[in-house]
Amino acid sequence: MNIQTNNTNATENQSEECNKPPLVSEPLKYTISDACNDDDFTDNLIDPEKELERELQIFDRQIEELTKAGDTPVIGQGPEVVIGFDSEYVFASEEEKRNRYLSLQFYVIGEGKTYTKVIYPSGPLQTDRPAFYPTIISLLQECVDDGVIREWPSKVILSGFFLRTDLAAFRDLSSFKTQLDVASGKVTTVGSPVQFQPESPEHDGNRLKPKFVVVKEAAGFTRGLVVRFIDIGSHVAVGTTLADIGEQIGLPKLAIPDGYSIERMDELLKGNKPAFEEYGMRDAEIAAHYYQKLKAFALTHTESRSVPSTASGLAVRMLLSQLDQQGTNFHDTFGFEEKKGVYWNNVKGSVVTQKSVIPTEMRAITEPFVAKCYHGGRNECYTFGPTQVSVWNDFDLAGAYTTGLVDLRPVDYDSFWHTKDELNFVGHVVGFALVEFEFPADTKFPCLPVEGSNGGLFYPLSGRSYCTAPEIEVALGMNCSINVLHGVIIPWCEDVDDSDSRIFEKFTTGIRDLRRSFIKGSPDELYAKLIGNSLYGKTAQGLKKKTVFDTHGLKSIELPPSKITNAIIAAHTTGFIRAVLSEQIARVPAGKTVISATTDGFITDAELSELDLTGPMAIRYQSLCDRVAPGTKMLEMKHKVRQLVAVKTRGQITAVPFEGEKPILAKAGVSPSVPTDQHNSFMLDLFLNRKPGQTTMSKPFTSIREQWRKNTDVVRLTREATLNLEYDFKRNLIDGDGMLPVGSINHINLQTKPWKHIDDAETTRALHSGWKRQHCIKDVDDWMDWSEHVAFSVVRARLKNKGSNIRLTTKKGLAGVFCRMFLVAFTNQMHGIKKTMKYAEVANWLTEAGYPTSLEDVKNSRRGKFYEHVIPPSNRMDELSYVLLEKFPEMDLPKFYVQ
Repeated sequence: MNIQTNNTNATENQSEECNKPPLVSEPLKYTISDACNDDDFTDNLIDPEKELERELQIFDRQIEELTKAGDTPVIGQGPEVVIGFDSEYVFASEEEKRNRYLSLQFYVIGEGKTYTKVIYPSGPLQTDRPAFYPTIISLLQECVDDGVIREWPSKVILSGFFLRTDLAAFRDLSSFKTQLDVASGKVTTVGSPVQFQPESPEHDGNRLKPKFVVVKEAAGFTRGLVVRFIDIGSHVAVGTTLADIGEQIGLPKLAIPDGYSIERMDELLKGNKPAFEEYGMRDAEIAAHYYQKLKAFALTHTESRSVPSTASGLAVRMLLSQLDQQGTNFHDTFGFEEKKGVYWNNVKGSVVTQKSVIPTEMRAITEPFVAKCYHGGRNECYTFGPTQVSVWNDFDLAGAYTTGLVDLRPVDYDSFWHTKDELNFVGHVVGFALVEFEFPADTKFPCLPVEGSNGGLFYPLSGRSYCTAPEIEVALGMNCSINVLHGVIIPWCEDVDDSDSRIFEKFTTGIRDLRRSFIKGSPDELYAKLIGNSLYGKTAQGLKKKTVFDTHGLKSIELPPSKITNAIIAAHTTGFIRAVLSEQIARVPAGKTVISATTDGFITDAELSELDLTGPMAIRYQSLCDRVAPGTKMLEMKHKVRQLVAVKTRGQITAVPFEGEKPILAKAGVSPSVPTDQHNSFMLDLFLNRKPGQTTMSKPFTSIREQWRKNTDVVRLTREATLNLEYDFKRNLIDGDGMLPVGSINHINLQTKPWKHIDDAETTRALHSGWKRQHCIKDVDDWMDWSEHVAFSVVRARLKNKGSNIRLTTKKGLAGVFCRMFLVAFTNQMHGIKKTMKYAEVANWLTEAGYPTSLEDVKNSRRGKFYEHVIPPSNRMDELSYVLLEKFPEMDLPKFYVQ
């Protein structure tokens, strides 16, 4: 059949058999939206002079290439060609980790023209899939023949979304997978392009030494082809879908026709092939045009024609470009120096000098200690369960990390000095210390971080902390006693032209100005925001040991530092933000409640007008806001709700929304199995109706480690995990507001207080990890069970140290222990208790009083051991005491209770 494609004519034969179509291509009739035409093809009116100049350029290059014909492949000199790529498939087998690929879609952007192509695998097996090399070569040759590409390209960009899923649609992925890289969890090209060789029985999949693929031309010489892979998922915020990207760039993702589903695309292919092809091609089109957007953005803001693999990579490039423009020496600013080494090169037959960039000696001396003072954000939940119905406000620090970076002036790495005087850490100082500390006992929100054994941060009343100067200043403001065990100050540079110059100010103001120049929520505005938020992370990359999967060596390696990794910059910035946040929550007025703190924000029932913004950290932070965005307030209202359910760190659910406001929802790691707009109600129901040992199902994708090592496809796996919506005990639970209604269900509300020492926190956490297997804290009885369990664990530990042991049974709890000790005392006539009742009478009496006891329990107690002072006092133990004293008033009760 003869089908008209956009900007091209092509004739192909296509089998009508949809169940198992042959491996052939079919150009499509496809129309580009006006949004894309306006952005990418503005040269519809041809300039004759420029067209003649371009033709002469092509002709001259062809003559030049013909003179180079020989064994050495000739690299093309034509413009970069962008290929948007997508595949459609259905899940075949979780056991075999295989999908059945239905089609591969390619959307090519050439010189003012586009070309589309769909390829169908010849069957359901992996061996029936097309091979990468002949597929791309055939595609490019068709584009040349149709005039979409006017000369062989110097580079091909293969752009996709979640690319590693689609690359598995090529049967020979295993032959080139080790030449791909992973960045931000996405498969991409970071260094050398992928290298291929034409398929042949002798050389199938062999790797060439040159960094290009090879194709034979009719003229008799071979072509070099550079291929670069880009996953556009590395250039959007976490959670962004391809549909979101499409909406942003004016190419909305197409809807699947009624009666069909994304899970059964094979049915759509069979029942409505045109709709199937249009759906898949739109995804490839989005990938191609979004890359064009990225390229234009990079060119405008970094003067570079290439797009880094990730948004954070582009952020680094922008920073370096700005530092260069303002005449700032990058090496001096970040503490690097150039080192030369010499070695013998066998190929050249001579000594070769090699240059490398390394941290300066003085920076390297302080770096290990400073890295210990680098921590993540402050993340805690300060209450558990539902709140009262009120107005709960979610405040964020405006542009937290991009603004925090502006606090840094150039530092003098060579002039660091040591101090044990805590007052030297007060003021605008870059300082780091290991301290012993103790806050007053009534401090509600201590501010010095202590790392737990699992790496999480705790904020106890006392202990040792690796911390930063801003945190020390806030702690001193809380009357904290601090003993500096080891401290280092890195002074500001005194020889800079501007004594108040800031390293990151131009970058931060540039990002703010960029965002303001775009329509809020537009793709450019969102991308500028992503870049701004990405830069800080690159300063901290590699400071904490983290392993990543190496796609080249198929093994785990430590994540290396980035080009701008710097412990001093990263530790000071995050320490400053923690200090600002800590100061804010500590100054929330008495009578107001703080629900949680999460990195750069907190939830409270205090209004903005009631918050104290006069502390030293708040004043400094506001001054930075004034520098980078005059008129901006340091705190922004993000959300507000009427009632909230607090679960744990990063676990908050809206119970009653505020009129016209979006709900507050942090899902504590749970993946709801419902549409996004139902996530909040799903989480609320899950929390209120949870049960001990309850499990949830998750459907993670095959990891890249498994995909690369076992040559599997990317499939959805079914995993069962124990639900964990209990409190995380980063603080100590205490009595709160009791039972509060959430709709028609009541749930207990508990408050918290800081731990005295991190050992208390970790011991309680370990205890709770065992207890929660059979319990949840949902009502007052649950809370009393847990409280008694904790208190009795102290008794057990004391007895164990003395070589004794006593157990608390699951069903009877602490009351069961009390009854056992009473029965031992009764049957042995101890501690003022006489045998004034028969054994059967005692068993019946205790059972009727609510403490089930059998005759055998009483008889066996005659041989039991009495342990003194093992009953922690509680309301329920007092009730049991009254029951016992009523029958045995001479009972020596102090012998039972913990002293």
